[in-house]
Amino acid sequence: MLKMSNEVKVGITVLLAFLVAIVGFRFMRDVPIFRQTLEISTTFDRGDGISQGSTVNVKGVKVGSVRTVRLTPENRVRVTMRLDGTTQIPKGSVAQLTSLGIVEGKSVVIQLGDSDEMVEFGDEIEGVYVESITEVLGSRGDEIAGDVSESLSELNIFLRQLNATFDDEARTSLDETLLNASKATQQIASILEDKQDDIDRAISSGTRMLSQLDTLATDNRARVDSIMTSLEKNINELESLRLEMESATSNLNVILEKINNGDGTLGKLVNDPSMYDNLDELAIEIKNLVKGINENPGRYLRHMSIIDIF
Repeated sequence: MLKMSNEVKVGITVLLAFLVAIVGFRFMRDVPIFRQTLEISTTFDRGDGISQGSTVNVKGVKVGSVRTVRLTPENRVRVTMRLDGTTQIPKGSVAQLTSLGIVEGKSVVIQLGDSDEMVEFGDEIEGVYVESITEVLGSRGDEIAGDVSESLSELNIFLRQLNATFDDEARTSLDETLLNASKATQQIASILEDKQDDIDRAISSGTRMLSQLDTLATDNRARVDSIMTSLEKNINELESLRLEMESATSNLNVILEKINNGDGTLGKLVNDPSMYDNLDELAIEIKNLVKGINENPGRYLRHMSIIDIF
């Protein structure tokens, strides 16, 4: 069996201790032991609540931690972050220093950009400090307290004025009004309770009537459909008749317009009084001729012989 000297044992022990120290140090610093990391930095106007080891989140998921926090010559806070090597940060992303909750400490939240190019090791992205609600309340506490105090003072003044408005007589009248309203409510409730049976019967009757109407409509549905079909047919026929009457009326208007303008025989007859007079005179003469033939036919036949006739 190979024996090791005390010097070798001491050397191995020191080496193992050194390795354990490195692993423990990286573990305590929240640095991945067997994975590559992406180191980027950002700058904030102020760094309240941020410290080494604070978390870095993307869309609510922890992707790394803060490595260093230092003050720049321009009195700004420069923060270096170490992220998991698998995390892809597009260029144009913004790091926000904010609080994830009321009781939680500050964290860096990265809002991803929309660029196709990714941030590389050692690059810097824009940083924005976002005040938490506690900081807002703290910075504006005096202003808010003044507004609340002023509102309470106005409320007290209003209540005093309201109390002064309601004197003993007004309070008595208000009490009587509330008492009367309570009595009226009780009376209405009593009436409804007494008439509950009538109300139930009325509701039952209404339900039966609706049921009967529904049954009647169902039993006569075929007849109703037939009547609706006939009615629709009649309406279509009336529509056709209306169109024909409109066409006939239009033609009649054209004829009357031509007659009124004196076009055609009828138009001339209507619009020329002399033609009417001539026809009237001709009718009178024909009438006299027929009358004369009837009264004395020989007068008209004396110059004719049978031979001339036949």
